[in-house]
Amino acid sequence: MNSKTQARGYHHGDLRTALIEAGLALLEREGPAGVSLRAVTRQAGVSQAAPYAHFAGKRELMSAIATVGFSRLRDLIAPLASDPARSIGDLGVAYIEFAKANPGLYTLMFGSGEHIDSRDAHLSHASRQAFELLATKAGRKGSSAVDDPGPIAAWSLVHGLVMLLMNEKIAPEMNERLPEILRLLEPGIAEHTHKGGV
Repeated sequence: MNSKTQARGYHHGDLRTALIEAGLALLEREGPAGVSLRAVTRQAGVSQAAPYAHFAGKRELMSAIATVGFSRLRDLIAPLASDPARSIGDLGVAYIEFAKANPGLYTLMFGSGEHIDSRDAHLSHASRQAFELLATKAGRKGSSAVDDPGPIAAWSLVHGLVMLLMNEKIAPEMNERLPEILRLLEPGIAEHTHKGGV
């Protein structure tokens, strides 16, 4: 590695993070097709060989980017999930705001799997953590998040709203009414979580 590359790319001390951040920037500008290891190295200002110390190829890099996305989503909704005063609707609004602020990242996280490896252990763990937070508001006590219909129902509504907004299938002014829309979910979730006296 020459001194010029070292000065441009390695002074920050965390090449892996720098490559992921470069990939995130490209993802939001150009979508998944615009992200390549070569483009990421240019964005990060490192040699073309540098990424291979951390990623075997584009799919592994994209999986790491999606993992960061789920971790950021988890960190965003965690305080709401742990606050008894906040409702499932509040989590939904935060979720939608995350998607609107990060459309390329959100599409990668919840896309078809063309660009990411859904079997990646870190990615699976991060996505499960985010989903389990939803279950704290929408699931029954002691139930498994993946087997409980409540979190799945809540996620389906919120994700559906995200997709309708992203694809401009509902009027833009409905953005201002998202809390009202999401409140319609709350009676059903409340009935579900308390069913059977739980």
